Amino acid sequence: MATDGIALTAEEVAFATRRRAFVDGLFFRVVACFFLEVVVLATALPSGVALVRFMPAMGAVAIAGLVNGLYWQLGKARGFPLTDFYGHWLVDLLMITFVIYALGGLDVPYGPFIYSMIVITSATFVSRSGAYVIAAAAGACMIGMALSARFGLLPAPLQVWSHHYSPAAEVGVLVGATIFFFMNAYLAGTLSDQLKEAKAQIEDQNRLLEHRVRERTRELQDRTDELEELVHIVTHDLQNVAVASTETTRRLIKVDGEQLSERGARYADRLLRDCRLMATMLRNLLEVVSKSEVADRRELVDVEAIVQDVVDRAQPSVESKGITIDVGQLPPVWAEEQKIVHVFENLVSNACKYVGDKPSPRIEIASAQNNGTIEYSVRDNGIGIDETQVQRIFQLYHRAPDQTVGGVAQQGHGIGLAVVKRIVQRYGGRIWVESVPGEGATFHLNFPREERMHS
Repeated sequence: MATDGIALTAEEVAFATRRRAFVDGLFFRVVACFFLEVVVLATALPSGVALVRFMPAMGAVAIAGLVNGLYWQLGKARGFPLTDFYGHWLVDLLMITFVIYALGGLDVPYGPFIYSMIVITSATFVSRSGAYVIAAAAGACMIGMALSARFGLLPAPLQVWSHHYSPAAEVGVLVGATIFFFMNAYLAGTLSDQLKEAKAQIEDQNRLLEHRVRERTRELQDRTDELEELVHIVTHDLQNVAVASTETTRRLIKVDGEQLSERGARYADRLLRDCRLMATMLRNLLEVVSKSEVADRRELVDVEAIVQDVVDRAQPSVESKGITIDVGQLPPVWAEEQKIVHVFENLVSNACKYVGDKPSPRIEIASAQNNGTIEYSVRDNGIGIDETQVQRIFQLYHRAPDQTVGGVAQQGHGIGLAVVKRIVQRYGGRIWVESVPGEGATFHLNFPREERMHS
């Protein structure tokens, strides 16, 4: 549990929970007083006794409700300290005792049950030992009421009920009520302690699980960092070897190419192509690793300006193929500018590459905002993507079957879209493609809006 980003200790959480229950309890006590008024009135009407004789009991209930209301206001001003909790129980016990006395004293049927609420509440919010204290106090209140009435310290209780207990029966009522209070304290306290212990065990397990998750995450991050560092080193070194091998093969062909046999020249040409391909793949692999770094730095990126710049750089291909490019309104997004440049540069480049054999080639770049997200789309009316390849084109090093545009086979290394997907996912978004072979393809990019990314 945390407040304003500050973690609370278990004791602070327990304190806050008890105080919240205290605050809620004050409100419900006011409601309970209202219903107790109804009970007193329901008792008075069929009793045959003048209603005015029940006014002390009804007045006591009204005062109890008023005290609880004022107590809530005072507690709010004081921050609801738990020390007030005990004082409030004392007020409740005295009010309950006076109501029982005004309704007939010990003759009130099931009168002791009214005290049980206080005993159970104390067991729930404090402890079993605290409940024993409240049980003893409730018993003392009943005994004090009975003795005061018996020895004339208080006027005789109102004769509301048709029955009246004898002195021996009153002793039985007092002893039974006190035992009942302590039984409630024991049972409610035991159950409360068990629940608290179970809750503490669950919280301990949660903390242990969170600790293990953090440890495991840190271990995985350390291993990932080590692996990325190894890939950087190995890829960089191998790229140097590939470049050197390419240059050596090129020089071999240039210097001694005429002395090679036809087969040797063919092997040398193949070796040169393979060396160049290996250098390109290693360069792409290094790019993938560098693009996989965690995106901590974010800024409000002007996507519309980026796309316009990407389109401007693609003008040679656009003009040679007669492509019409429509760019709609593109809202900004919180990301890293260079990463977003890479995303749209790749998508626009692919669209230009696979749209060129259409009579009226067209590329549309648009956006939409809904459900707290920003969705960008890059649509072309080119050759499209076979449905068997739609779910695979974002895989690293996946190469679709050769596709021909204007009689020219289009080839790739399976790197670009894989990098684009990683960038989009790193910013909490997702990318997918919809396509109909022969009619074109639409790439969708969905990013969280600012308020969700910074929540």
